[in-house]
Amino acid sequence: MELEFRHLRILIAVADEGSITRAAAALGMSQPSLTAQVQRIERSLGAPLFERGRGGVVPTGFGRTVLAKARAVVSEMAGLQGTPPPVSADQPGAEVHLGCYPGALASAVVPRLVAAHPQPLRVHVHSDPSAADLLARVRAGRLDAAVVVEVIGFEVSAPDGLLREAVVPVEPMFVALAEGHPLADAEDVDLAELADENWMVDPHVDAGVTAALRWACAEAGFEPRITHEISDASSAREFVVSGQCVSLAQPTSFEGRGLVVRPLRGDPLTTRMDLAWRRPIPVDPAVLRRVVAEAYVTLTARNPSYARWWAKNGMTTG
Repeated sequence: MELEFRHLRILIAVADEGSITRAAAALGMSQPSLTAQVQRIERSLGAPLFERGRGGVVPTGFGRTVLAKARAVVSEMAGLQGTPPPVSADQPGAEVHLGCYPGALASAVVPRLVAAHPQPLRVHVHSDPSAADLLARVRAGRLDAAVVVEVIGFEVSAPDGLLREAVVPVEPMFVALAEGHPLADAEDVDLAELADENWMVDPHVDAGVTAALRWACAEAGFEPRITHEISDASSAREFVVSGQCVSLAQPTSFEGRGLVVRPLRGDPLTTRMDLAWRRPIPVDPAVLRRVVAEAYVTLTARNPSYARWWAKNGMTTG
């Protein structure tokens, strides 16, 4: 059997839902039909892609590798559009198109990058939670470079032709809780202590974040009860503040206004921040990497819990 585009979507749905039953419902298929399709795909690839248990399914090591490539292909196919002409750094008023994951980093990078560039520079920012989409845009020439964050062990394979280097080799994933939550005053939170909570995820974040959450929770002895899928940051915050759910969070997230962000004990989920680019690029990649690293370090003080973690463990390669 030759793999087709629809097969990739099937694998991604199963991984993100963590359940054949839920994936079948999301895809509009019957459970037996989806099970048979997954088995045919596994036979075609020659190894199991998922481990099955009473709590659902999680990707195998081989499955994570296949899924990373599948996500990159699906996102790139969805993002194929025209390619803008290259801009030369030698021209006055050079422009650079920079992609970045949502958050405060891009706004901290832009003024530093403008100040570091020898000629006048205009920086255009494209924010996207999808690492695969950012990488596809760089490959297509729609972005000159992108800062991407991916869960370690669930990374997206970079498209051919891209250069990629780590900026922050290891960043822990924290948990966001309501200020009145029983664990809000804890220095850190054991993931197993959240077994009875409702969880919220962002359906637009790829790179296996939902699958990684399911895997980590399975390691902690439970299946996460994912009841909310919300992309809007303001709405997401309100759901957590009201105590209706908890969620994974960037450690640089601001606390306050009813929200606390705490480390997960033992750092069961970690991410890596990379800079990806494709030559030619209007700015020196080494300068851009250094600027991103410096901007990131300034954000580590936003959350006291992360400031303590960073003082013990943090490093950048900029």
